[in-house]
Amino acid sequence: MSAQTDVAIRGTRSATGPGVLARAGGLARSSALWVVAAIVVLIAAIVTVLVQGGENTSPLHYESTEDSGGRAFVEVLRDHGRDLTTTESLGEAGAAVDAGETVAIYAADWTLSDPAIEDLSARAAASGARIVLIAPEQQVEVWTDALLYDYLSEGAGAPPSRRAPNCEADIANTAGNVRHEDTGDEYFSTSSEPADSTFCYGADSGDVVPHGVYAQVPHGDAGGTLTVMGSTQWFANGTLAQEGHMSLVAGVLGTDEPLTYYYPVQSDQPVEGDEGGAGGSPTWLFPRWAVAALLWSLPVVLVALLVYGRRLGPLAIEPLPVIVPAAETVRGRSALLQRSQARAEALADLRTAALVRIGRRLALPPDAPAAEVVARAAAQSGLDPAWAEAVLLTDQPHDDETLIRISIDITTIESEVDPL
Repeated sequence: MSAQTDVAIRGTRSATGPGVLARAGGLARSSALWVVAAIVVLIAAIVTVLVQGGENTSPLHYESTEDSGGRAFVEVLRDHGRDLTTTESLGEAGAAVDAGETVAIYAADWTLSDPAIEDLSARAAASGARIVLIAPEQQVEVWTDALLYDYLSEGAGAPPSRRAPNCEADIANTAGNVRHEDTGDEYFSTSSEPADSTFCYGADSGDVVPHGVYAQVPHGDAGGTLTVMGSTQWFANGTLAQEGHMSLVAGVLGTDEPLTYYYPVQSDQPVEGDEGGAGGSPTWLFPRWAVAALLWSLPVVLVALLVYGRRLGPLAIEPLPVIVPAAETVRGRSALLQRSQARAEALADLRTAALVRIGRRLALPPDAPAAEVVARAAAQSGLDPAWAEAVLLTDQPHDDETLIRISIDITTIESEVDPL
């Protein structure tokens, strides 16, 4: 057996390549940065969700248990069998309006933009939904042209903080007195004799125009109404049990149809010039944590670029041409073939080299057909021609054991051929 064939066979058999553990370790090292980046983003998202997922203490928010919060009236209504849904989504509130349901809206603090109000008002007028506004103040004039927000005249004196119904509405008279400690702001009708409208809890100012802290007017041609609850005290946790507040809230919101309490957030509101319509620009579609995750991902990506783009030390100067020992290239090629499980290609290399050497020993020309070389080798060495043909031409390696056996048989045939 020649030395070169022995090197090829031993290279094919011994160059096993990295094992499973080594390959797993290499994969772990190559993906370590991305794993760390994913962990950082995940932690940032979890922290953001936890921070934002705590109790919202905003005034009249349905999660807030503070004195100014609104959790109490929500839970009382639910305890009494009210089908009540809470949401901060303008889209969900709009869907409830389109369904003709009762929608209570926290309208104070200018949390609703004018485009959002105009959109909800138009949809409520078309569907016949009952809209209940909590302290809308000046923005009530965007909701409807039947009401305006103003202050009592100076001649009325100091408005009382404890108000009687002063109207014929059953709900208000059942509730009785309420508290209203503002400076005299009330909601006035734009008509001296509004039809099918109700104004209650107004201070006795002698004004002939109907007015009050509580007002209800028709809205649209589909039978809907717009109700204004002008004081946040009537809903707040700390004052809900005072006077007739809970009775008034239950009377207005305690119908049998589904109720949605919409608490607007500014990030969910469209503004003037938005082309996205209700719901604002496309950014409102993303959850809040997505913004935090994006901000965290920016430095992670920057670090990744720096890590993968860094130079691993100074440039190595290699004298050319580079001389690589033949045995090293043979071993390297054998290892690559084994790693890719290219048994047929490896065997083809071994057969080709063996046929070239056998042809030289038998003094055959370089262009002699492989079948002729095999036949001459079998005849000269006294081997079975069919077996020699199978070993040198036709047998295919289906596994490593078959490849090793054929390689050994090739070496055996080559060793039996004596030079001429």
